[in-house]
Amino acid sequence: MFIIIPEFVYSLPENMLENIREKVLQTGQLAGTRERNKGRKIVFCTGCYDILQSGHAVFFSQCRQFGDVLVVGVGRDKVISKLKGPGRPVNPENNRLYLVAAMQDVDYAVLNDKSIYGDKIDFKNILEKLRPDVFVVNNDDSGIDEKRSLCSAIGIHLELVKRIVPPELEPTSTTRIIDKINFKYRAPLRMDFAGGWTDVPFIMGNKKGYVSNATISPLIEYKNGQFNFSGYPRGSGLSTSTAAKLLEMISSKTYNSDSKGLSQIGEDLFNLENTELNWAIGRQDQYSIVYGGFNCFEFGRDYAKRMDINVPAEVLDAFKKNLLLIHTGVSRNAQSAVEQVYQNHRTASGQNALDKLARLGLEFAMTLEKKDFIGCAMIMEENFKAQIQLATASSNEYLDHMYDFAKNHGAKGGKIAGAGGGGAFIFYCEDPGYLKNTMKEEFVDCFEIDFDFHFKDIKSLNKI
Repeated sequence: MFIIIPEFVYSLPENMLENIREKVLQTGQLAGTRERNKGRKIVFCTGCYDILQSGHAVFFSQCRQFGDVLVVGVGRDKVISKLKGPGRPVNPENNRLYLVAAMQDVDYAVLNDKSIYGDKIDFKNILEKLRPDVFVVNNDDSGIDEKRSLCSAIGIHLELVKRIVPPELEPTSTTRIIDKINFKYRAPLRMDFAGGWTDVPFIMGNKKGYVSNATISPLIEYKNGQFNFSGYPRGSGLSTSTAAKLLEMISSKTYNSDSKGLSQIGEDLFNLENTELNWAIGRQDQYSIVYGGFNCFEFGRDYAKRMDINVPAEVLDAFKKNLLLIHTGVSRNAQSAVEQVYQNHRTASGQNALDKLARLGLEFAMTLEKKDFIGCAMIMEENFKAQIQLATASSNEYLDHMYDFAKNHGAKGGKIAGAGGGGAFIFYCEDPGYLKNTMKEEFVDCFEIDFDFHFKDIKSLNKI
């Protein structure tokens, strides 16, 4: 069966486009437009209109109420780029011009001037040639005074309107739309200073554990199922896997982060990872990355609690000036250390090591709070020794050599990040630049990891 479509259907798009073209003015037509509309009240408004959205439609409707003919000025690409910054506009000027002209409340649309008058005015030529009766501006416009002066000089009435969001619509803006399109979930990594292993319920039993750690940037990103690890090597001991799992969790359509507090998000992440890993891991990575900043956590069999220890950002920044985070160049084999911990944790030596680690986890935070950075370095070293006591696989002959070399070249103390066996070393030293260069000369495979301490929690960071 064939359906015959009338010929006029095919010509509709061209007719529609022609109707829009008739509403697009060149600057040379402005004076004639004024002449053709004698006795009618002409209203003018202007803007970028980069991504046309509901707020623009409401604004045009508001403007139309002040007269009989609405003329809209549209900013040119070069001007908008100068005013809004790189990456703007998103859409080219003629596309924006024709979209504005297609709006029902708009009678005419015209491109603004190619230059800027004053700070933000790119439509002075339009006002002078069109001589509209009313110029409508939002009452929160940053250039109201400049626009008022220009209108006064030309003899145009300036009308201010409030931004209105009808109850059936949600507030939005071009910037918010762009942010939403470009949105990436982000998370920091964590640097552990002391107390690791005492956050694992299985090996601690009914004992309390304490861990001091801090989150760091660059942040890792997650968008459209793809991760950007910001140059971090995987298996560095900085908890890239937990950060990635957190981003997958909070971005999932089945997980409602909005209704959950930080502690609940941390616990949900702990349960998620442990379900996949047979309840073999602790809570410090999850809680650290969720809370952000420096924290000392107390851990029990079924809880994590932040200790009331205050280490301001400026103290952490002062501490960082003498920190070096350097990757050993050795692929990390954390599994060997994990297996040894599970074999040794019930022995007398293992219990002694866990007691030391718990004590050091709390002592580090109290020492950092006092700004005793050398004391913190010594605690990190003692912690590293306790790690090795619990699991000799935390280090090896090569890593021991690196540590001794660092101590002989200015390091006051340090430790291997995470479970050890490779990955990154954290050193507190007199001259991080000197120690970095010296170690890179001696150990050709090692490399520094640039970082800053990061202070936002996961909900604030992702605007959840």
